[in-house]
This record gives sequence, structure tokens and C-alpha cells, in this order.
Amino acid sequence: MLARVGTLETSNGVFETPILFPVHNAGSRNDGNSPEYWKEIPEMKTMMLNAHFIKNDSIYQRLLKKGLHNYFKMDGLFFVDSGGLQSRVYNFEINPIEILRVQEDIGTNIASTLDIPILPEDSITQNQHAEYIKKSVENALNCLKNKEREDMKLYAAIHGNNIKVLLNTIDYLNKRGDFDGFAVGGLVAKRSNFRQLVDTVLAVRKHVGEKQLHVFGLGGPSIIPLLTYLGVDSFDSSSFLTAGSNRIYYMPEKGSIKFKEMQGVSMLPCVCPVCSKNSFDDVRSQRKLIALHNLWTITYELRRLKLGIMEGNLEPYLEKRFEYNPLIKNAYKYAKTRMRGFA
Repeated sequence: MLARVGTLETSNGVFETPILFPVHNAGSRNDGNSPEYWKEIPEMKTMMLNAHFIKNDSIYQRLLKKGLHNYFKMDGLFFVDSGGLQSRVYNFEINPIEILRVQEDIGTNIASTLDIPILPEDSITQNQHAEYIKKSVENALNCLKNKEREDMKLYAAIHGNNIKVLLNTIDYLNKRGDFDGFAVGGLVAKRSNFRQLVDTVLAVRKHVGEKQLHVFGLGGPSIIPLLTYLGVDSFDSSSFLTAGSNRIYYMPEKGSIKFKEMQGVSMLPCVCPVCSKNSFDDVRSQRKLIALHNLWTITYELRRLKLGIMEGNLEPYLEKRFEYNPLIKNAYKYAKTRMRGFA
């Protein structure tokens, strides 16, 4: 079994993994509209931000003066992504060193290199696929060479629609630089094909060895247990926030449900501080309360997964955990068969 409880040592302290970085939309909406969850949830003092959004917003100057930790008043762990996805989707150029300086100057603990994301429609047989991979590799090595802050961890962002390409990319980067970890992108589009997702994560996990492995964009209540089982150390997601906007409530140990499907219910099926202090109608009517509850649910899930790993009963817990999600259950069963030879 590849699932592990580890430590992530940073200049701001030692943090236990697996760990979630909730995505904060500061920069895309000035200060953003994310609830201040880090003031409510002691174990969730982590945040993922986007360097491109920050660089092009007025918040950038404020962050330069105060730094991330003082600005958000969070003595925790910040991970700042490069914004490569936006450059690809909206077809504009981003300078990798300029983004690196943004990440360094605002005081992030972890930064990812500027990637050129591979989208589902990018065929491996096309020249562009190879060019995107080549450019991402060049950006990663260039950022490593030009990094000025020794206390900032740098993860190489990797992509590819082919496992062999991903593994070759890791080999190439490992031979030419010493990255603190690897961050895999492009897996969100593969979540409907769980066999491909499982095969990709397993192969990458084995190939990166003991280095930190982060997965971009996948951090929902059902996918986190699967990724943890596959040996992923960290993940990020905005699903808690979008679910709140869509009135989707995370059910502890079960998945999620829309409020409109909770007919005839007057009591919330959770004892987190949000659900204990507020009525059913109050939570349903306030998206920030739903988002906070959703993060409390993920906090509980992460603690339960860590206990399962440490006590040696993770698999029995997952068998029960996935009973409510046939798709993830099938992915988990497939992962168990594929796990042979990866331990």
C-alpha cells in the first residue's frame, strides 16, 4: 500500500500529509469571496492561490508590502500556482521568471513552475503536444536555476496525455535538477475515466520516489480517499466553494447531496461547528456556511484517513467509505488489483 502519513517541512513549520490546499480566489476577484476558514478550522491552515491572478490585480501591491502570512493573518502553509492553465485556455504568454518572482516576493511556502497544460483534445501524435511538454520542462529547469529564496519549496509542474511521456519527463527533470516535489496537472479531465486516473497516479507515485507528490484540481470528498490510497501527499480544490454556491452539502463519510434533495429534513446530519450552531434553513441559505461545513467534512475525512493508515485499517475503512459511490468503489477495487508491484 502506498498511502502514507508524512511530514512537509517548511520555513513556517512542519505540516502533516496528506493535506488539502483549499483554493482561494484572491486576485481573480480582488480579495476574493472565500470564507476565512483558517480562522474557524484549526487543522486547515493551508491555502492555494494563483500567481497570474495576483500579479494582474491590485491585491499584488498589498501582498508585496505585507506578505501572504500577514495579509491573511494565517500562520500556516501557502502554495501558489503559476497560472499556466489560464495562459493555455485564454492563449496568452506568461513569463516563467516573472511568475517565479511573484511567488517569491509575496512569501509563498511552496511554488509550482509555469506549466503549459495538456488538454484532453491534445493528441500525443500532434507536434503541439511535444512542444507543450518541452516548454514546461524548460520553464521548470529555468525556474529552478533562477530561484532566489532557498526557503521556498519548488515543485515541477508536469503534464501529459500519456503515462510514458510523464515518466520520461520526471526522469529528465530529476537528472537535471533537484526539485522538492512534483505537481501533476491534467487529471481533472480524467476523473470520469478512473482506470486511467489510477494508472497515471500509481505510475507517477512510484517514479517520483520519496519526493512530495501533489495533484492539481482534485480535492473533493470522494476523490481524496482514493488519491490518498494511491500515495498522493497533497491536493488542491475549489470544490468546497463551488459546492457552496450550488447548494451542495458534503455528507460525512458518504459523499455529497443537493439541499433540494433533502426533502422532509429539519436537522443537519453533522455535528461540526457550522451545523451545530446554525439551523438547517440558515445553512442552506448561506453559501459561505455550506462552504465552511464542506471544509469541516474534508478535515474530518483527512483525519480519519490518517488514523486508518497509522492503525493499519485503511482498506476496511475505504471499503465502507465507498459503498455510497459505485464509481469510486470500482476505481478503488481496480486500484487494489493494480497495487501489486507498486508497494
